[in-house]
Amino acid sequence: MLNKITDLEVDDLKEMNITTIMTDLDNTLLPWNSNKYELTLRKWLNQMNRADIEVMIVSNNSYERVEKAVTDLPVTIVARAAKPLPFAIMHHLKEQKIDPESVLFVGDQVMTDVLAGNMAKLKTVLVKPIVKTDAKKTRVNRFFERPILNFIQKHDSNMYWKDSLNDRD
Repeated sequence: MLNKITDLEVDDLKEMNITTIMTDLDNTLLPWNSNKYELTLRKWLNQMNRADIEVMIVSNNSYERVEKAVTDLPVTIVARAAKPLPFAIMHHLKEQKIDPESVLFVGDQVMTDVLAGNMAKLKTVLVKPIVKTDAKKTRVNRFFERPILNFIQKHDSNMYWKDSLNDRD
């Protein structure tokens, strides 16, 4: 659990042998209701690119919606992923010959992103949503997500919001 995706650091990822980050788009990289992103995101993406860590956006949105949002960013797009189902993720990894052991899946929703990553047998990171509001379809997920997250946090002392992957109690 990280505060934001840009808290992922190259050294930590390299230590984990991560070569690919698969990430959700809405409320993970940029607000769900906007195509505007923070300059820190561009800097972070450039840093990942220089370190040969590929960043792929895995979204349930159409390719056109995702491409419009990230047109000038160094990312690959996997659209209409049908998360939480893992099939599009697994198909893309197989097609691109990417070892699942080298992939980290990042998203802001337990019910779609983390579940999809876990079902594809990937390492996963949950991040806080960028904005507090959600699209109508996401509000249902959040309703069910809260008690699940509370239960997990109550039973696992390592499940709290962190500033880095190496942040420990």
